[in-house]
Amino acid sequence: MDRIIVIGAGGHARSVLDILLENNEYEVLGCLDPIFPINKFVPKMPEVAVIGIDGDMKKFYDDGINKIFVAIGDNKLRKKLQDQAIAIGFEVINAVSKFSRISSRASLGKGICIMAGAIVNVNCRIGDGCIINTNCSIDHDCEIADFVHVAPGTAISGTTSVGQGTHIGTNSSVIDGTVIGEWSYIGAGAAVVKNIGSHVMAYGVPAREIRSLKE
Repeated sequence: MDRIIVIGAGGHARSVLDILLENNEYEVLGCLDPIFPINKFVPKMPEVAVIGIDGDMKKFYDDGINKIFVAIGDNKLRKKLQDQAIAIGFEVINAVSKFSRISSRASLGKGICIMAGAIVNVNCRIGDGCIINTNCSIDHDCEIADFVHVAPGTAISGTTSVGQGTHIGTNSSVIDGTVIGEWSYIGAGAAVVKNIGSHVMAYGVPAREIRSLKE
């Protein structure tokens, strides 16, 4: 059984670890996280210990560990760390719950987490580093770009396009054919019935662009 390390030891990482341990396809060597004490168990997860910080990736790679999963909830930080891991040479795996339903005609990138109850339908493309959270549905022919987070309970109708790094909040709904730009934030419970631009916050029923998120 191949050994892997997981970047992160917070709440999202515990959800990922639960999938990895349940699937039993890899031996989880431990987690790298700068916040939690090293050589202590991941909080509420006594099967797995924190064994270093994210800056230790190269050391573990040199020791023969060549598979990794970046379990960070923040989209920008997840992208940064996954890019670093790939540059070192790691193979980034997927963490897909056995209780999800993924069409055999869907396309998945690398570093994707798909939680229990999620549905990814025919001809969807899910980009690298995405989080498809609990009980989401992504219908036919959707294009979900890299490092998007689709939060729990969200329904995305067919032929929708979501740009890189965008967060779609809990229990949102998106009608078919909608285009949502990159690095935007859709608030919880939003009803997206028209296109949303890039680098904006939008929420409400119907969802409206509220303010710019450009730095």
